[in-house]
Amino acid sequence: MRIRLLTEIVHVVAGIAAAWAIGSLSAWSYPLGRHDIWRVTWVAMAVVLVLGVRQVRRAMAEERAKGASHDR
Repeated sequence: MRIRLLTEIVHVVAGIAAAWAIGSLSAWSYPLGRHDIWRVTWVAMAVVLVLGVRQVRRAMAEERAKGASHDR
């Protein structure tokens, strides 16, 4: 794995972890809204994942393109 691909994967994992931490602390601090807070948190984590997958796929394509040009 190249550095760009690894960086993108780490960013996705960090984004999901940050969303989970914020959701967890929010649900803890406001128990009456726990259900709604977790719903919004799950949606936020899904958005981070979808946007991150696009970047990971782009990094993989760039790595393949670099590999193809080095093979010649």
